[in-house]
Amino acid sequence: MAKRKVKKEVSPTRKQLSRRDKERRQRLVMIGVAAAIGCMILAILGYGAYRELIAKPAAPVGIVNGVPITTQTYQKRVLLERMNIDASMQNLLAQRSQYDPEEDAFLLTIIDQQLSQLSMQRELLNSQTALDSLIEEELIRQADEERGIMVSPDEIDRRIEQDFGYVRDQPTPLPSPSTSAITPTVEITPTEAPPPMTRAEFEELYSNSLSILEEGTGLTEADYRELVKASLLREKMEEFIGQQVPTTEPHILARHILLDTEEEAQDALQRLEQGDDFATLATEVSTDTLSAELGGDLGWLPEGSMGAEFEEVAFNLPLGEISEVVETSRGFHIILVEERDEDRELDPQILDQRKREAFDIWLADLLAEAVIERYWSEDKVPPE
Repeated sequence: MAKRKVKKEVSPTRKQLSRRDKERRQRLVMIGVAAAIGCMILAILGYGAYRELIAKPAAPVGIVNGVPITTQTYQKRVLLERMNIDASMQNLLAQRSQYDPEEDAFLLTIIDQQLSQLSMQRELLNSQTALDSLIEEELIRQADEERGIMVSPDEIDRRIEQDFGYVRDQPTPLPSPSTSAITPTVEITPTEAPPPMTRAEFEELYSNSLSILEEGTGLTEADYRELVKASLLREKMEEFIGQQVPTTEPHILARHILLDTEEEAQDALQRLEQGDDFATLATEVSTDTLSAELGGDLGWLPEGSMGAEFEEVAFNLPLGEISEVVETSRGFHIILVEERDEDRELDPQILDQRKREAFDIWLADLLAEAVIERYWSEDKVPPE
């Protein structure tokens, strides 16, 4: 049997070992470089994701007396306003489609005007209007907090229920009236009121609405409750400011004759000086048709109801004396003041107007005194 030859191993030369070691080091360097590049790419991608998903939304779009308003909050508000305006426009368009272009031309004109206004409001959302609203809300919140004005969770719950048409405390139905001995000549069929919303129906409607809001705007239930809270805080501050508005003011009981030209007014004044009765002449010639039917009677007037030029004369006119011709933006007036009351109760509508004016002045002063930083830019507006 032949012997198998055993191959003799040849030891690598020093040159070969050096080359192998060099190649190994090169491979390690290449692996290290590749790993470093991979880490850099991951870091860049991670920073981009952090910047887009965390840093940008958390960055302030405004700061109000040191309290930030985040970009995310601002963007959610813009998206919510867009959703509300779009829904209103869809409702108007649905109404518009039901009218006849010829028979209902006037109504269609009104709807078109409303659509135009909504379209302009939507366009304004691409500016700082939503930020302005958030700034006002934050200022009111701070002012409420300083005065100890608060909104409880239960108040928020009840307002949400009210907005969705759910009445938590249903009134006890009144007992049916007893049968009368008199037989009515006309049989009246009572109209049945729709059944009140149940708690289960409210919760389903509320849950569905929250899902729609979150899908369309990103608003969570907590965000929605904050919106309701901000609305309640504003109402409470309006009430607080309104309570400080005086309920009485000086009034005059006045009549006037209004004419289109100074020449006509001078002729009317001359007739009054010659002895014509003021009320009779007002009915005859005044262009203010509403007061003319009453002999020119304007009723009791507080300051601010008839314009500065008119009131400058009327509130300084002696009782029973007829004024000279007074020019205003409405035309040419002749005024007669019959009575004056320095402390007369304001009409409820005028009092409400005074309260709104007082709140607007208070808010304007608050804005002027606040330290407000704005970081708004067009790129913060959420895309359509």
